Amino acid sequence: MLRLSTPVLNCTVAGLLMGALAAMAQTPDALQLSRSLVEHGKLAEASHTLETYLQRHPESADGWTLLGVARAQQNESAKAEECFRKALTIEPHLVPAEMNLGHLLLDESRPSEALPYLAEAMQSDRGNNELRDMLVNAAEGTALEQRTRGDRDGAMMTLLSAKAEAPHSFPILLDLSILEDELRLLRDADHDVLEARLIRPKDLKALYAEARVKMDLQDIPAAEQDMRTYLEARPDDATAHYGFGRILQMAQRPAEAKAEFERSIALSPNQSESYYELGQIALDNGEYDEAKRQARNALDRNPKHGGALAVVGIADFRLKQYDEAVESLQAAVTAAPEYQPAHYYYGLALAKTGQKEASERELKVATQMADEQNRREAQRSQLAPGVSSVPPQR
Repeated sequence: MLRLSTPVLNCTVAGLLMGALAAMAQTPDALQLSRSLVEHGKLAEASHTLETYLQRHPESADGWTLLGVARAQQNESAKAEECFRKALTIEPHLVPAEMNLGHLLLDESRPSEALPYLAEAMQSDRGNNELRDMLVNAAEGTALEQRTRGDRDGAMMTLLSAKAEAPHSFPILLDLSILEDELRLLRDADHDVLEARLIRPKDLKALYAEARVKMDLQDIPAAEQDMRTYLEARPDDATAHYGFGRILQMAQRPAEAKAEFERSIALSPNQSESYYELGQIALDNGEYDEAKRQARNALDRNPKHGGALAVVGIADFRLKQYDEAVESLQAAVTAAPEYQPAHYYYGLALAKTGQKEASERELKVATQMADEQNRREAQRSQLAPGVSSVPPQR
């Protein structure tokens, strides 16, 4: 599964902090002297001069900002943060203080705290590309934190707000496309990943993301071309071989798909999804013992894999081993309650073992799920008219 990229701050602390000071207003001689000392690396002398100045002028927001710069360059982050916050208490919209505090918080891996300060600074200094880069980094980091917590809607809002300030940011466009694909906003995902690829045509992450979006849009020729190109550059990417196998399955080419899943396993033996897909292919071919063997390989690596449990149960059902089928399918619907085939075959297996009431209940659930799935697929067909439906979600 694709994940949002982890942000990396590329600028140095000293260079950025000093650059931000250029926006400061005309300052008294003591501040001009201190600024010169900081620029020449005489940090102890600068700090002493500023502390003396601030004893006489404690309401000088510029003085606190400059002292924060000196403290940051002395690797005294906590003291620097305190100085920047004091400056903003005195002058809440002081851009150099907001920018420096945001940068400091980013350096300490606190992107969600940094983001409001950088966004506020951006409102007053839209032409500052360095600030825009920091804002992008903070937005990416914040969205990643939100996504990790399961707050995909929050992550979406964060990235969209950043896109408004940086509409041509490659990382923002790429992360948006990944998130939109997960949320099934397929038109938006397709648009944003296309924009990202126009900016960096040779970027492999964007190429992979585009292949995933095209697959979900069921534009199989485009998905296949993208994934082939990606694998030419990254032939040892086990996950990509799994993804290519899924594309080939959707193209109704099971023998080629099987080869890709086997390649994925050869590269990374813990690929439980590839074992599951091999089990599904065997099940579709009526090779029930092989289907169970491959599904159990998946379960050895992920005991709660609902799809693999369903494969075992369906194979047992078709082998007329109904008691075993009930056991596996009950575990499947517990592990993957949204997987419709598990409910359907569980209902059939319950009927075969004389559990009529429970069977009717499960078959009713399966029917309702199938109706809902058909409704969703009808909506998806509006995104990609004329294509076949996707396999049921597991």
